[in-house]
Amino acid sequence: MKNGSSIFCTLLSFLLLVSYPTFSQEETKISPYIQLQYFKNTDESRFLKTTLTYSLNRMEIPVPGMEISFFSEAAGKELIGTVFTDDKGVASLELTKNIRPPINEEGLWEFSTEFKGNDTIQAGNSELSIKDVKLEMSLQEVDSIKTITLKAVTMGNSSEIPVSEEVVMIYVPRMFSLLPVGEATLDESGTASLEFPSDLPGDSEGNLTIISRFEEHPDFGNIEKKIEIKWGVPSVNQAPVAHRALWTKTAPMWMIITLSVLLAGVWGHYLFAIISLILIKRDSKKQAKLKS
Repeated sequence: MKNGSSIFCTLLSFLLLVSYPTFSQEETKISPYIQLQYFKNTDESRFLKTTLTYSLNRMEIPVPGMEISFFSEAAGKELIGTVFTDDKGVASLELTKNIRPPINEEGLWEFSTEFKGNDTIQAGNSELSIKDVKLEMSLQEVDSIKTITLKAVTMGNSSEIPVSEEVVMIYVPRMFSLLPVGEATLDESGTASLEFPSDLPGDSEGNLTIISRFEEHPDFGNIEKKIEIKWGVPSVNQAPVAHRALWTKTAPMWMIITLSVLLAGVWGHYLFAIISLILIKRDSKKQAKLKS
């Protein structure tokens, strides 16, 4: 009995030692976060964008150089394409005209994205259902009143269905970000109007870029329309001819005076030292003559 117990304990210890590295390796694998998004631009180009990241010390770290597979799911899992993530952990696939994903019974495109994982990162996937929306924007100015008119429809069985009770955001690009100008709620006919402010600065000729967007909509994704128009206040950013600054050819007066005083003090000390040496030398010669 004792020999049997010792053999059993030896085998159990061996199995634990063999399986420990495997368990440790699985525990150290990174659990990634995968986000799938849909974008439709002004020129009607469509993109699927997958972002692959992981969390470390409450920071979102991108995972570059990983292969991401894109699938259409409406009529069975069908591979659309594969793309590698860039330095920001983003893999973007354009849905060209040659790619015609099927529509399910609810009129939605069904997409999914998949990362197979590797020795250090776990596998993951994400799914997305999108309804194709056509967003239109027109600009009119009547009696100095600038008006933005929006229209959004979805494509049904060979007919257009208005998008109602949805919010469209209006932006104007600024130097570092987008400036929200307003938001418009679509009515039952899928249209909305918004008065545009007349005091926004534009470029030197008064040109502005107006952007209307559906943002992170659960059914429509991200849809954008851009129009450039001369609706801004012309801005003049020229410095005066006599202007003195650190970045101009002529330095500020306070800097010239400060530097002159400092240089005068330095050279004054040098001159004082030289004169003192000369006087010391003369005094030493006089004392030598008196002693002799």
